[in-house]
Formats: sequence, C-alpha cells, structure tokens
Amino acid sequence: MNIKDSVSDLYLKINSCSEFINKLKYNEYYFNPALEGVTEEGSNLELGFSCYGLKFNYLSGSWDDLSKNDKNNWIDKINSYQLSDTKFPNNSYIDPNYIYYLNQFDFKQSVKHLIKKAINLSGLKSYDSKSVYESKSINAETKQAISTLFQVGSQNLKKLEPEFNSKEVLNYLNNLDWSKPWASGAQFSSICVYSATQNTYDPKLLIEFIDNLVDTESGFYFRDKPADNRQLFNGAMKIISGLDWIDHEIHYPEKIIDFCLENKPIFEGCDIVDYIYILYMCSKKSNYKKSEVVNTMSNLSKEMNVLYSNKLGGYSYFQNKSQTHYYGVRITEGLDTPDLHATLLCTWANTMILETMDELDEKFKILKP
Repeated sequence: MNIKDSVSDLYLKINSCSEFINKLKYNEYYFNPALEGVTEEGSNLELGFSCYGLKFNYLSGSWDDLSKNDKNNWIDKINSYQLSDTKFPNNSYIDPNYIYYLNQFDFKQSVKHLIKKAINLSGLKSYDSKSVYESKSINAETKQAISTLFQVGSQNLKKLEPEFNSKEVLNYLNNLDWSKPWASGAQFSSICVYSATQNTYDPKLLIEFIDNLVDTESGFYFRDKPADNRQLFNGAMKIISGLDWIDHEIHYPEKIIDFCLENKPIFEGCDIVDYIYILYMCSKKSNYKKSEVVNTMSNLSKEMNVLYSNKLGGYSYFQNKSQTHYYGVRITEGLDTPDLHATLLCTWANTMILETMDELDEKFKILKP
C-alpha cells in the first residue's frame, strides 16, 4: 500500500470510528464502554466515558458542529462532578459510581490486596495500598476532566486544591519509583497539567526535576533503566505530555527517534498509541530521519488493523478483546468487540500519523493528553 492509499484508508477508518462512537452514546453526554459484554459497572460509570466521548468529538471535528448550547451543557455536565471529599484534594472530579464499584466487596480483589500487603511487609516489593490506588485513580480522573475541558477552550469552575506545597511536590516526585516510569510518569504528568491550568506549582521546579531525571545516553526518563521497553515508551509518553503542558522542550528527541525506529511497540491500545505519540512529538521537534519516521508511521497504521473491527468500525484495546477494566473496575467481559477507549486512542493515533505525513485535513484535531 503506497502513502496515498494509506491516507485514504486512514480517513475511511476515522469516519467508520465516528459512526461506531455514535452507537455507544446512550444520551447526549454519556457513552457505553462497548456495544457488547458491558458489565453493570461499565454501564453505570459516567465521568470518564463522557470525557472520552468529548475528546473523540473534538479530534474528529464533530465538536465544532455542536451548538453553543450543547457545548456548554456538556462542559457543565463534566464540571458537575467536582466534589468535596475529605479523602481527596478539594474540588477533585469524582464519579460517585466509580467510588461505589471500586469499593464494592470482591473476594478475588480482596485476596489480591491482602497478598500485596503481605509482600509490602516482607520488603520484597512495594505495591500501592487500596487507599493509595483509589487516590491515584481519582487524581487520574481529575487530570483527565481538567485536560478535556481545557482542550475545548473551557476550564473547571472551582480551582483544584493542590495536594502538595512546592517543597512537598519535589519530595513526592523524588520518592516515586522511577525504575517504573510508566506509573511514576503519570503522576508527573498530572502535576504538570495542574501547574499549567491551576497555577498550583512553579513549572521551574518541575523542569529542574525532569532535567535531573533524563538519561543522557538514551534520551528516556528513568532511574535504573527498565528491562521492559513498554516502561520506556509508556513512561516517555507521560513525561513528554507533561512537558508539553508546561512548554518545555523534549531533551533528546533524536535519540528517542532512533530508539523507536529500532524497537516496535506491543500491539495493544495504550502501548501502540504511546509509541506513536512520542514518535510524533519528537518528529515535530526535529526533522531527523523524517522519511523513516513517515514510513514507520504508515506501517503502524496498517499493523493497527489487528485491533480494528471491519464489521463494527471501531478498535479494540486488545487483539480480539475489548478493554475489561477502568482503574480497577471491571467494565466489560472482554468479548471480541471494539470498545470506546481503544477507538478514541487509535483514532487519535491515526490523526497523528496523518499529520506526520502532512496529510491531516484541517477539520481534524490532535489531542493534548
């Protein structure tokens, strides 16, 4: 398939994905996570899936077709989840149904938490406690809601109360496990979003921290290099997206490009999109090996077909299997069917591929995660 055919195929997929997303919508602002195999929990979660739906409308250009009233109502709906709960920073975004289902008794999950607690006490490994996991999940939902609102030129109505002061935030970042930059990078990224949108942290502190974290040899961000490339790719995605929010340059884009060209991602929703994102962002900063980057992007668009459903027109998070969990809550039975999150991610990936090829129609947008 030549570049022209590849571009045509990508636009066909974007259009079919738009039709698929519309089938998931069950009212103006809410979406099911999949068409089939949705659990009770999956059918009742609201905030996260509403953000996914709005982001898809934005990147596909459908947001611009909405009336001003519809846009404002959707924004108001997302802002209605800003709540005060003493367990979390004041004015966090909280879906009460998510809290309910996360804490609903599940024997298997309870056993897992007990095992992790025992391992923590042994000193062999360190796992998040259930309360820490819950806090990180609410932080992730809050970051997603705020970034979604800012993506469409809006904002949260109430300022998010910072979890740390300036001194504490550096201590917090330094104490994260940077041999696992995927998880730690997510925390850094959310703090960057809050710095940019809430003026809670001085970006100079965050820049100083990340300047000391970057590995000058590989260009990636870690302490104690992970053996798993997934950690490198996905961790870099979190860090680079955070840097984008605070307007700081990627440190070594050409080194990251070299590594990406020599190493392939795993073909699951998050992995492949994180890989495309860092390659896309680095190629925006440098024309280094641009033709190889374009060819790699074109090939990836074809290889993503293993996640695409010709029948239904969307993407699945895993090969022949929908995404099963949303921050610890089981949302589908994992049937062979496309899902909301993967369709959003892969369509975003396709727009980044098209822009890298200089073929993106002005109707479509690139997400800022």
